Amino acid sequence: MDDKSMNRKEFLTGVGKACACSCVYALAASLGSVNAQDSTRQTVEKPEGEPVKKPRSQERIEFAEKWAVRFFDVLDAHLDEPTRKKIMMANGKACLLAWQKETNQKLRAEPVTLERFAKWVKEKGSPDYQMEGNVIHYQYLSAAETGLPAPENHCLCPMVETDPSGLSHTYCFCSLGYVKEMHEQMFKRPVEVELLSSVLRGDPRCKFKITVA
Repeated sequence: MDDKSMNRKEFLTGVGKACACSCVYALAASLGSVNAQDSTRQTVEKPEGEPVKKPRSQERIEFAEKWAVRFFDVLDAHLDEPTRKKIMMANGKACLLAWQKETNQKLRAEPVTLERFAKWVKEKGSPDYQMEGNVIHYQYLSAAETGLPAPENHCLCPMVETDPSGLSHTYCFCSLGYVKEMHEQMFKRPVEVELLSSVLRGDPRCKFKITVA
């Protein structure tokens, strides 16, 4: 087994006469110049101290974060925890499958045995994994998208990586579904996953306990 096989990397188209075209282009250039002057004038004439409008991309990110906080508050208020957990774990599984499809990741044909996996962990000294029989302790140390190391206290989900204030811990159930699907694909056996710690809950790393059936 090589590093690549066991890496987590294992959820964007008639032409007028020449003189007529010249007139059109000249008019367009003239209008463009006027518009540019107007724009400059408007910028200069803005009252001193007026805040500069944020880029649309930043506004969209901030809106998405506020939406996520509101949505999970609603989810918490209307659904019991087992139901919330089931929904979010299903979303985590869908996220992994979507990422694999988008990046053309091929699913492993043959299962990895616990013995083979334990040997790999021991030989490679992988900091991501620790094993005790059929129990695996796993933590996120790198981003699936890049494979690069991730700093502590940094959520690896792009949706909420800035840790928006007030976000419900229900969100973290998504990672359970992701990790469960990832390891069930690897072992071709059912696994149970428990979330031991989470960045969004104030821990330095997201850590999981995986029990292989």
